[in-house]
Amino acid sequence: MAWGLDELLDTSGLVPHGVCLLWRPDILALHVASDMLIGLSYFSIPVALVYFVMRRRDVEFGWVALLFALFIIACGTTHFLGVWTLWSPDYVLEGLVKVITAFASLATAAALWWLMPRLLTLPSPKELEATNRALQQEIAIRRQMEMRYSSFFNNLAESLFIVQVLPDGDFAFEAINPALARATGLDPEGLRDRRVRDALGPEVADSIIPRYTACRDGGESIDYEETLDLPVGQRVFHTMLVPVKDAAGRVVQILGSGRDVTERKRLQAEVIQTSKLATLGTLAAGMAHEMSQPLNVIRLWTENMLSRLHDNLLETQRAERSLTLVIEQTDRMARLIDHVRTFGRRDGGGMQAFAPAHCVQSAVELVRHQYALEDIEIIESATSAQLPVTGRPLELEQVILNLFSNARDAIIALRATGREAGRIMVAVCDEADGQTVAIQVTDDGGGIDPSVLPQIFDPFFTTKEVGKGSGLGLSIGYGIIDGMGGRIDARNIDLEGARRGVRFTITLPSQPVSSSDRELSHA
Repeated sequence: MAWGLDELLDTSGLVPHGVCLLWRPDILALHVASDMLIGLSYFSIPVALVYFVMRRRDVEFGWVALLFALFIIACGTTHFLGVWTLWSPDYVLEGLVKVITAFASLATAAALWWLMPRLLTLPSPKELEATNRALQQEIAIRRQMEMRYSSFFNNLAESLFIVQVLPDGDFAFEAINPALARATGLDPEGLRDRRVRDALGPEVADSIIPRYTACRDGGESIDYEETLDLPVGQRVFHTMLVPVKDAAGRVVQILGSGRDVTERKRLQAEVIQTSKLATLGTLAAGMAHEMSQPLNVIRLWTENMLSRLHDNLLETQRAERSLTLVIEQTDRMARLIDHVRTFGRRDGGGMQAFAPAHCVQSAVELVRHQYALEDIEIIESATSAQLPVTGRPLELEQVILNLFSNARDAIIALRATGREAGRIMVAVCDEADGQTVAIQVTDDGGGIDPSVLPQIFDPFFTTKEVGKGSGLGLSIGYGIIDGMGGRIDARNIDLEGARRGVRFTITLPSQPVSSSDRELSHA
């Protein structure tokens, strides 16, 4: 094997390439100069390619450039050997280098054709220029939109805020607009990027963080009313929260808007208070009779005891009986006075859980004797209501009293036509769903004209004569029930004995519901 290789490399029988050129200096100089320049150029090109690939790591198909570098180095080597073989006949070495060059050329060509479809998909300089122009235009549009939204955010009269949901699930303020800063007295820069619990007081944070948590966990918009103690004082806000989700569906931001409804709430409270006082005014005659009856009893028994005392005929047993009766009648008056005083006072309390049956019972006791004087009977059905509701008890009692008053007026008006009427039926029960309580007030006062039935809850709408009704009672009652998360409706019904009347049904949830749910329930 060694002999075969020696024989292959033996150049004793070969002549240099210069012999073929007759050793002419001009031709030798031409070949030497040309091959040397080509070889040097071929060796410099791979250096430039390797340098480019090393500096531009983001270039697609960089390994192809390295393959080209190998191919070009091999080609340059063949030119240097061309100069060498002019004087030394090492043609076998030259052939081996050409074989290497051939394989490098073949590999480069194959790789180039294999990559051709993908290379053709690369964007051209014109396409890149067009893409860059489109990107610049989009950036300009986005900047305009950001400026527009920033202007909208900063100049809108509605109070707006952005809350960021942190990776640990906590909340931090991202921004509040000037309107919210003015309404609350909070410093926008003092809130920015601070956790809610750190930025606000513990009481305010404990009030709003559960709302943010519900929006984050539910992934849906919520709205509610909240009373907050702020630097400007205690304010009532109607707040809406909207979740913002990322591509994975995780809530990463909460957009909020708040409307200061403190003044509106104050005016509503004034209207409700005025309505309560008006209700007491309509009950004044009946309450006067309710008070005079126990007073007459007390006076008669006291005069009787005093007369017997003067005649030395007073017996201990009779005196004890008389004084007991006086105490009972005094307690009766005290309960009535306390009830009227409690009902007539301004309700500054918050929402609370209570049994609605107690409110109905109190309303019945307040008017039962007065209505009895007008031969109107209030019939209470056996109640099975156990579920509590959330609201203000005195306001619900006011709604019931207003329904009683309307029923009384309807009965008296029907009697004026010569027809019989005189019953008001009231019932309270838990609904079959186990989540709502129903209160029904039914009268036999002839019902309501079906053409006006849909309008009875509108403000200032009344079917009574001028001067006998403001048209606000049912509207105020509707607002009170709606504020408790419930609904009230009315329908005409046929009763036994060919009588006809109207039934008001109040449905209250045992748990508070959102405003959106209330809108759906009234739709």
